[in-house]
Amino acid sequence: MDSSDGFFSEEELDALVKRFRNAVEQDANEYFEADELEAIADALLKRDDIVLAKSAIDYGYAMYPDNEDFQILDIHYHVLDNRSDSAEQLARSFIDRHPDNVEVRLVLASILSDHGNHRDALDLLEQARELDPESEHAITSLSMEYQVLGQHRKAIDLYREILDRNPEDEFALNELVFVYEVANEITEAIRFLTDFTDQYPFNQQAWFHLANTCNINNEPMKAIEAYDFALAIDPAFTPAMFGKGHSYMFAGDHLKAIDCFRETAESEGFKAASYLSLGEAYSQMNNYGVAAEYYQKSIEADSTYNESRMGLAYCLYMMNLDEEALRHVNEAILNEPERSDTYQLKGTVLMNLERYSEAATEFRNAIRADKENEAAWLDLSETHHFLTGIPEALNILHEAEEVLEAENAMIAYRKAALFFEAGKDQEAVSQLLTGLSINAELYTSIYSYNKELENNEIIQEIVTMFLNQ
Repeated sequence: MDSSDGFFSEEELDALVKRFRNAVEQDANEYFEADELEAIADALLKRDDIVLAKSAIDYGYAMYPDNEDFQILDIHYHVLDNRSDSAEQLARSFIDRHPDNVEVRLVLASILSDHGNHRDALDLLEQARELDPESEHAITSLSMEYQVLGQHRKAIDLYREILDRNPEDEFALNELVFVYEVANEITEAIRFLTDFTDQYPFNQQAWFHLANTCNINNEPMKAIEAYDFALAIDPAFTPAMFGKGHSYMFAGDHLKAIDCFRETAESEGFKAASYLSLGEAYSQMNNYGVAAEYYQKSIEADSTYNESRMGLAYCLYMMNLDEEALRHVNEAILNEPERSDTYQLKGTVLMNLERYSEAATEFRNAIRADKENEAAWLDLSETHHFLTGIPEALNILHEAEEVLEAENAMIAYRKAALFFEAGKDQEAVSQLLTGLSINAELYTSIYSYNKELENNEIIQEIVTMFLNQ
């Protein structure tokens, strides 16, 4: 057994662990070299066999009391045994005795970060980097700490430094893209990834990230091109094919999207998501029967996919199968009771059944889950229009304005429609002008709510005058 460099093969390590375990069970005084005990303790810690790992550490302490590595392993043991306060004390004491040690600084920084003491953790990581400027562990930990503190630019610079040294570091690349997204630096991310893929054209993950980032930036055709490069490197890279399908969805090419999702549906781990996406594609094409079939397949593949249950309920509602739609939306509510749109969909189905009081209750539930849900406020107002008339419908809209705080074009247009219907033209014109000043493009929502207002000359005249000024 060659242990001169401290490296052991898996077979050698398994034999050492077995030998040590037997010695402990038989309470035998077995001799081990220091590097053997270190390897045994480290392996046991990684295997979460912390009781036997502690025995190996204590054994090492007894045989080699001046060996620093057993002290470091003991700190790791206390961390894994959820005794972080003791681990912190041991780490601080060790650093006092060995001020040039990088590893323990990294461990202590991790402990402090877990306790929410990010500033002190950052100081320790910066010290570790000063002691060992080449330590990738120190740089990566420092980058992550900057992320937590919201210092995105520093995190970005450090991750880019890691990639300059090692372009194959997928963790650094993934984290860099994540920070770009959190910092909303999408344009810079695309620029970086474009340059990176030019320099390293066979880096599949970089092409994949470039495609995803282009999708975020509403550039689906560029995304498709990047996904194709990733697929050229590995045609079986299912995430790229799945992303490509969504790019086609964004571009409005539902048939090509369907081809992509049918292909990914054959891959394990992507069945439920692919069937969900097929349902969405067919639903957007108003083919609700086929969409419902795929949503059902998605649920069968993974019953936790609540989005599929919502899609199925919506399709059933669009096919006037309201009672069946209610059954599925009720299951969706049970799965996610804090989700606003589940209650809203239930209210919409109940409205279609002319069960207005029940619908009003569900729209209120939707608003409780998300008071910023503008559509739920409008639906609640419409429900009260049917239940009690225009005055209460307007009261709901006044309440919505107070809750939403900022001026809202859709609320203004709905109030205008109600005032016109009530014969209060002056108030209606005031609300119409308010809506136009916020968002003129949405004025046709008045007609969507009340078709009879399409021939209203006052509306036509004011809109024409406003748009031509």
